[in-house]
Amino acid sequence: MLQFDGPVLWHVCRSSSWEMDNQEVPASIRSLHIHRHPQNNQRYFCYTRVSPGAFDLCVTNIVDVWSTAFSQQKLEEHKSMHGMKNAEEYHTRTKEAFHKDAVSLTVLDNTMILKLSQDALGLAFDLYKLPVAEAKVELRSVVFHLVDHVHQLEKQVTAMEEADASSPGKRMPFAHRLFQTEPRLPLE
Repeated sequence: MLQFDGPVLWHVCRSSSWEMDNQEVPASIRSLHIHRHPQNNQRYFCYTRVSPGAFDLCVTNIVDVWSTAFSQQKLEEHKSMHGMKNAEEYHTRTKEAFHKDAVSLTVLDNTMILKLSQDALGLAFDLYKLPVAEAKVELRSVVFHLVDHVHQLEKQVTAMEEADASSPGKRMPFAHRLFQTEPRLPLE
């Protein structure tokens, strides 16, 4: 089990954030999924990036990154081909498939095919391996996104613990309250 020293980790990572590098912040990471390839047991981290009118699906093994890298035209063609209305619908279908673990990956040399295996539309995506420089930027973005979420979760846990300490009459075990509702991460 990993254990983070929250404030130290947070401050170290934030000192190298996107804003400080004057780089454009990429579209927001929304759905996250760990996929274990059945033939070779290799693990892949799959995620989506969504912004108004844009959708990108990415997969990484933490060494290489593959991406749909949809241009606006390619996204429109893909939407038309699969009967999709908008980028948000892609996100919804992908998120559902991730939650059901209904994803299959076919890894080729520099490409990958990701299929949503239980999707009625038979959605499939061709992903292309990013050049090393782009992959580094993408991986860095994902790491800082995850660190931001860890920080938010730490703040939520601290707030819940403080609330427990201040209201001794309504004590419900912390672990029970933590799992009463589906955890929600701020995704934007």
